[in-house]
Order: sequence, then structure tokens, then C-alpha cells
Amino acid sequence: MQCRHPQAAASLQRKIQAEARLDGLYLVRTSLDARAIDAHQAVAAYKSLSQVERAFRSLKTTRLDSRPVFVYSEEHVRGHVFLCLLTWYLEWHLRRRLAPLLFEDEAPAVRNSPVQKAEPSPQAKAKAATRKTPDGDPVHSVTTLLQDLATVTLNQVTLPGHPNSAFNLVTHATPLQAKVFPMLTIDPDKGVAINKTG
Repeated sequence: MQCRHPQAAASLQRKIQAEARLDGLYLVRTSLDARAIDAHQAVAAYKSLSQVERAFRSLKTTRLDSRPVFVYSEEHVRGHVFLCLLTWYLEWHLRRRLAPLLFEDEAPAVRNSPVQKAEPSPQAKAKAATRKTPDGDPVHSVTTLLQDLATVTLNQVTLPGHPNSAFNLVTHATPLQAKVFPMLTIDPDKGVAINKTG
């Protein structure tokens, strides 16, 4: 690139050199004292924001679907968003407990520096490659797992000609549900009583 004014050319060259010194670098700055948080902890905290970004994306566009919001008062909007956040928090716990059945890494990321890219564990790589758990079961997403769990129903059965003989009947657990329930410490045989009204 040629410039007709030598001073402008020199100024431009200095700017290019200054920018080049920062190529490939990023800086994390914090107002906390060095005794409160060291450099590694500051970088790790910054990188953990990706979980918040994923949650925000999930709130708006996937299973939680917090938009469009068909509520009109400030109180209703706050309540709606609170319920979405509560749902996401519940999903976060589900992911932790059900990680062996999901496309989730059960082992914490091992790295020598928080700047290093986190590498998936060998178990996570095996699940992704084979799409099978170590037990040979299909690996699920949260969506497909919830779809399977949604088939659990609690039915009130009444025998023909005996209207006072009503009893509750829970559907039999699928093999997948039989694995999930203990992981969530749920006993499906303890059904919720149905109170008949009217």
C-alpha cells in the first residue's frame, strides 16, 4: 500500500505494528485484588460465562422457549422469566444426574492452564463416536430422554358396573425409564392420589 504523505504512512505503519503485537492475545481484567483471585481463577471465571450464554440461548430458542412472551404486565413478565430460569436450573441438575445416559462429559475437563482448550474425556469421546453408553444403551439428548419419560402416565381405572371400585394404575416403566428413575431417586410406584371432584 502506498501513501502520498510520509507522515501519514509512518503513523499508519505504527498503528499496524501496535495491533500486530496483540495478535492472538486476549486480556481479562478484574477489579478484584490479586489476593482474592489469581490470574488462572480470573480466566476460568471468564470462560465459565459460556455456560451462562448457553443457558440464555436455551431460554430463548430451544426447549424452554421463553419468547414470544404473551404477558403484558411487568410482574407477569418477571414471573415468566423466573419460571424459565427455574426450569433451566432443574435441567442443569438433570444433566448432572443423567450424564451417563446423555451426550454429556461425566469427567471434569483436565487442563494444565485455563487458557488451554478443554478436551473431552475418553469416555465422552467414546460415547460420541459409538452413540452408545458403556452398557450398550443408546446415548440420548435431554429432549429425547424427556420424550421417553413423558410416556409415564398415572391412570384412574374404574371397572364397568362398579363405579366405586376406582384405583390408580401407573404405566410399566420402559427399560430406559427403569434406569432413569433410580438416578433421579424417583419411585414411580408411589403414585399421586387422584382426588375426584364434582
